Amino acid sequence: MKKIPKISVGMPVYNGEEYIEESIRCILNQTCEDFELIISDNASTDRTKKICQDFVKTDQRISYVCNKKNLGAAANYNQAFRLSSGKYFRWFNSDDLCAPNCHEQCLSVIENNPSAVLCYGKTSFIDMRGEITGLYEDNLNLQQDCPVDRYKIFCKSVGLTNVIYGLMRRSAMERTMLMGDSSFPAADIDFMAEMTLYGTFIEIPEVLFFRRMHEQASSWDRKDKKIQQEFWKGKNHDFIFPMWRKNYTNLKAIQNSPIHYSEKVKLQMFIFRGMIWERNALLYEIFQEITNIFRR
Repeated sequence: MKKIPKISVGMPVYNGEEYIEESIRCILNQTCEDFELIISDNASTDRTKKICQDFVKTDQRISYVCNKKNLGAAANYNQAFRLSSGKYFRWFNSDDLCAPNCHEQCLSVIENNPSAVLCYGKTSFIDMRGEITGLYEDNLNLQQDCPVDRYKIFCKSVGLTNVIYGLMRRSAMERTMLMGDSSFPAADIDFMAEMTLYGTFIEIPEVLFFRRMHEQASSWDRKDKKIQQEFWKGKNHDFIFPMWRKNYTNLKAIQNSPIHYSEKVKLQMFIFRGMIWERNALLYEIFQEITNIFRR
């Protein structure tokens, strides 16, 4: 019978031959050795498969799955989690790095704080050569007792969701909608907002995560709709009513959460107020889809 690891690391990848070897070695060199590494390959067409299979032969903690077609990032991230078994989980991109004691430090904090669902370290950006280019302040040390406060502060403070690469409590993740159904972009933000409903976020005041910023990264150009569509949903698939679907998903996540009914009402009103502010964009989506119907 296979031993259940303390930590599962899910590494989603698509055409990651340039950096994936360094990222895998980064995980293998962690001071906490009780982990599994699950690589979920989204139908790469470069040398990614060969590199991963070579690692699988050398370390039994590594498993590799290759999709027959590109499922989009949302489905691939979800798959990496569902293939895991550890009590704690983290996603780790195939081009990022972390400090050797990252897992050890995060594990110590989250195990000693039962109300916490996430522990993460500070983030530094690195370039293509791995050189540090700057520090990023996430400002998501959300230790408020009230889930309504945590949720609202998260929504008002979040920028780049580096914290999604922190260490998370599996029992909380299993109750969420994860990255959703690939029907809208930036699902990582919605997932992390949902996680605030299940517990606190704790930041370790030390740089433990190094996020590589380069032109092939999904976060490089978030304004390019085509790039974001292909990243989140896969090739040749268009988003249909993405803002409407995003808001519906957030409302459903709040309704399904374990918080008190009165708190659910407060947060649902918070979402509805946001929709009022976004009403022009929401109406434009309807107009756009009606136009597309007539064109077809």
